Amino acid sequence: ISSTFLKRKVKIEITEPNNSRGQEPTGLLLLNDGQLTEALAVKTTIQKLDREGSIIPVQVVAIHAGERHAEYGVSGTKDYLGRGARAGLYENFIIRELLPWLQERTDRVVPSEFTAFAGYSLGGLSALDIVTSNPSWFSSAGVFSGSLWWRSKSYENGYTEKDRLLFNKIINTSLTANFMCYLMAGTNDERNDRNGNGVIDAVDDTLDLYDLLYSKVKYPDKHLLLSIVNGGRHDAATWSKQFPEFLLHTFAKS
Repeated sequence: ISSTFLKRKVKIEITEPNNSRGQEPTGLLLLNDGQLTEALAVKTTIQKLDREGSIIPVQVVAIHAGERHAEYGVSGTKDYLGRGARAGLYENFIIRELLPWLQERTDRVVPSEFTAFAGYSLGGLSALDIVTSNPSWFSSAGVFSGSLWWRSKSYENGYTEKDRLLFNKIINTSLTANFMCYLMAGTNDERNDRNGNGVIDAVDDTLDLYDLLYSKVKYPDKHLLLSIVNGGRHDAATWSKQFPEFLLHTFAKS
């Protein structure tokens, strides 16, 4: 797809849903880092759960990454190294170009309550930022080993937890009653432990975000799912094992 905002062509992969079950609602899942789709066995996992009748039919739109450190991030705010400067343009591509293109292509409008956006690492940060900023389009987010540390200040310049960019944005954001989120981190995602509490930063940040969302979500016990994977690593092998859990949480028929 040619993007006016990004001034480049964006490669996407689309897996069409199984619509053989009549009037059942159809879900829509956008994925950042779409180039990982095959490694994560996204298509086969979706098809398996669909055949089992565990989830509603889901159309998957996997968006291949461009300049990850420029286009992924928190819209409207660069990190302390100037990364994420094009995150706002990427958000505009998603909302004002990709989603309208999908609606025109399929002649189908998927309600926000059946629309989700997920990603891995920095792509997870981006997905959650876009979902929480656009409730009329999305209700659900999936964050696998998210780069939740994304910050406005370096350690050398006096970083504190109040400098985490997405946290600050969500603190000042009202979440809708149907907002849902799946949060996952692995105990071997990294080795950094900035506060010396014996818990790696990836897990600490994920736990902190869960607590923040829990305080803001109307039905937290139903709409939030936290998965800390013992031995989980920052790789496709770990994320693929957790992907079915995310799908069942987000698109379960119940």
